Amino acid sequence: MARLAGLSQQQASQAELGAGDVSLEARCRMAAACGHELGWRLYPVATLRLRDSGQLRIAQEIVQAVHRSWQARLEVPVARGDLRAADLVLTSAAEILHVEIERALVDLQAQLRAAQLKRQALAEREGRPIRLVIAVPDTRTTRARLAPLEELLARTLPASSASTWRALRTGEPLGADGILFVRARVRARVRATHRPGTVVGTEATHRG
Repeated sequence: MARLAGLSQQQASQAELGAGDVSLEARCRMAAACGHELGWRLYPVATLRLRDSGQLRIAQEIVQAVHRSWQARLEVPVARGDLRAADLVLTSAAEILHVEIERALVDLQAQLRAAQLKRQALAEREGRPIRLVIAVPDTRTTRARLAPLEELLARTLPASSASTWRALRTGEPLGADGILFVRARVRARVRATHRPGTVVGTEATHRG
């Protein structure tokens, strides 16, 4: 392989051992010598903050609806020195839920994998099992995108949205990973002022 790649045996050995000083060009030539093409895959290590990504409103909807036995924490680092953070962590005496909020379902399998990796790191930090809940907007678009993936969801997230909402509202353990459809219907309260029509507050309601 080294000969076909035009490298010394020492350079090839360093690359095989994972040495960081082997150039990208040399790695590509080694891959080509083996009949392969070198590819790159990116994994998220840092995420946008909730308030920057527009996920904060969904998190607030969930927090406002949960039973008082749940302790809510936003943007919880999954491990010391790790830039990743769990969007929302709900803790009770019986269970910990890691709620990952996905507003746009671009690649559900990849998003699930990233969430599971964060949950794994968080569980190691907490020293106890953690349930994963994927929270998504309850819209026609979201449900249409998830419909073809019903089998995957049933296998990966067996707790239904109704079951998840029930656990959140009653404080009972969820007992499984689940999915959560969050719908926010906003009704504006309008107060008469010198500028008619000015919106001064909002009220939100939930439907599981």
